Parts: sequence; structure tokens; C-alpha cells
Amino acid sequence: MLRFLHFNTRQFDTGRPATASRFTTATILFAVILSTCAGQLQAADASAEVDAESQWITVAKPVVREATDYGFKRWLRSRVYKHADDAKFGLSLHECCKEAEESLPLVIQVHGFNSCYERNAAVMEPFIERQYPCGGFTYPNDFSLSESAERLSRELRQQAKECPERRVALITHSMGGLVARACLEDPELNPGNVDHLLMLAPPSQGTMVAHFAVATDVWEHWLSRKQGGAWARWRDSVVDGLGEAADDLVPGSPFLTQLNARPRNPDIQYSIFLGTAATMSNDEMAWIRNAIRKTGSKLPGISGSAERLERLLEDMDEVVEGKGDGIVAVERGRLKGVDDIVILPFGHLSVTGKAETDPIRQVQAALLSRLE
Repeated sequence: MLRFLHFNTRQFDTGRPATASRFTTATILFAVILSTCAGQLQAADASAEVDAESQWITVAKPVVREATDYGFKRWLRSRVYKHADDAKFGLSLHECCKEAEESLPLVIQVHGFNSCYERNAAVMEPFIERQYPCGGFTYPNDFSLSESAERLSRELRQQAKECPERRVALITHSMGGLVARACLEDPELNPGNVDHLLMLAPPSQGTMVAHFAVATDVWEHWLSRKQGGAWARWRDSVVDGLGEAADDLVPGSPFLTQLNARPRNPDIQYSIFLGTAATMSNDEMAWIRNAIRKTGSKLPGISGSAERLERLLEDMDEVVEGKGDGIVAVERGRLKGVDDIVILPFGHLSVTGKAETDPIRQVQAALLSRLE
């Protein structure tokens, strides 16, 4: 999911990091928070000092800028996106489907933010070994979640048309769970052939980390990628989306408000798996809040807003050991109407990895048990 915290989540399930490493993680998070929030907090303080008319203007201007920005994003994407780009996305079936028994459900993986099927392929290995028909749904991983849900709906409906007797089970990771729910819980999009939704680390109520999701495409297309020239990398980053997904992931976003207002689909069995292996302790979060309290009055853009920022951090359970997996907080992963919730000490990225630790082996065994 949010790849800018990759330096932290890669430490999950490998034992507790050294003290120096954990101190570095806390220090970097402190720096990211300050640089991201300074302008917003300063603007909020300034608005409190003006009259009612100026307050209206202060609020209206960023709204207009945001609308203009979204218009520009769509215009830019429409100029860059080609019909051939659709070939990158959609439903791909594993070769094991050819010999699978008709009674077995088709198991489809739906990846998360700034990710793809290949990065999460290990979670499908137990199903492939047992000759389940398997596949993966790929979509623009930083684009509007509503539009990705529409794309998933088209693919599942096509699958239902080609194999009307085959039931479908979705295994989703992180943001993929929101895409799946936006499809399955909307009567206009629901394809009607899905009866299991198994969600790994879903940000059901959003994630506070989305507030600091900066430069994620820099990681995906420039730092972690080795193929393609500058034009190809820039173009692919536009095709993948320009930050719309991160906006949808913020707690209380219009997308999440609308999604969570809908009832669960009564024809689907839901399961949620949540992790607690974040690597930051309560003491380290307290250190960050204390550093902001002491430093806030001395830094431009933070003066007078340290208390507000401190309150924001008090609610950031996503990165606290025992309360989150580094990206998703346990409490924000829960979903009204879903009782089948499994909580294990896994990290956000490791949960779809190889079964090399007990928590991941337990996750894979539990996934299998839901379908057998």
C-alpha cells in the first residue's frame, strides 16, 4: 500500500529491529510529519484570525484549487492514456484453471495501493498447489477507487458470462478490499457470482498514514523500477493515477463515507485479517509528540499548531506495535456487520509474502479453511 513507509514495513516479521534502527524510523516519521503538515496547520491558524467573510474565502480557495487540480489530472491522464493501456489491466487467469474441478471456486487476488499481482503472488501459492482455479485482478493502483471498482465489475461480469456455474472468491490486500467492496456492495456493480470476500489488512475506515502519502509514484516508477526510460516512467505514473487513491484512503473521505454507509452484501461471506506487527512502540510515539511540542514554537509554519498536530499523532495507531500493522490500525480495519475477524502479529507487506513465519502460515491456513 503506502510505499513511502517502505523503510519501516520491510522490517516486519523479521524480529524486533535494533534500537538505533527504531530511533531512525521515529526520526524520519517525525520529519515527514513536520514537512507534510506545516503548510496546512499554518493556514488553519491564520483562518482563525480573520473575519467571517475572509474565513469563507480562506475555505473556498483551496476547494477551488482542489477542483481545478482534479480537472487538470483528468485532462492530463486523458491526453496520455491510450486504448492499448487497457491491456495492462484486467483479470488474468492462471494456467491451473484449465484442469480445475468445476466445483471449486475461482480464487482471484486483488492487490493494493501502488502494488500488483506479482508482488503478492505468494498468498496464492496454497490455492495453486491444491489446484484451485486462480487469477489476479490488476488495476491502476493510484487512481480513483470508484472507477477501479467499475473495472472490477466489468471483469467479473465477463467471467460470469463465460463460466456461469463457477463461483468466485476474492482475496484482497489492503486497498484492494475497498475496491472489491465498492463493487460488491453497490447493486448496480455487483456481478452476482462472488460468495467469499477475504480481506487482508483492509483500511475499512481509512488510514491516517494517507495524510502523509507523498511522492509514492517516485518510489514505484523511479526508485524501485529498473526498466524503461524517463518518458516511459513518467507516462506510466500518469496512467496509474495521480494520487486519487490516496485521497480516497483518508479517514472520512467522501469515498469512504459513501462506501461505509452501504449495508454488507448478504450473499457474501466476509472475513477480515488484521495485523499488529507495527514496529514503533508507544514510548517512541510519545517521543515524537514531545519533540513536536518542544520544537513547534521554533519552526516556521508549525508555531501555534503543535498541539493540533500532537492530537493527530495520538490517533495514529497504524504505526504503533500491538495496535496496527504499520499502515492499517486494527480499529480502523474493523467493519460493521463482519464478525469473522482474525488478528495476528503480521506486518502490512509481509502478510501476502512467503509462508516463512508462523503468523503468515496461520493466515494462509485460515484462508484455505474459509473455502474448503
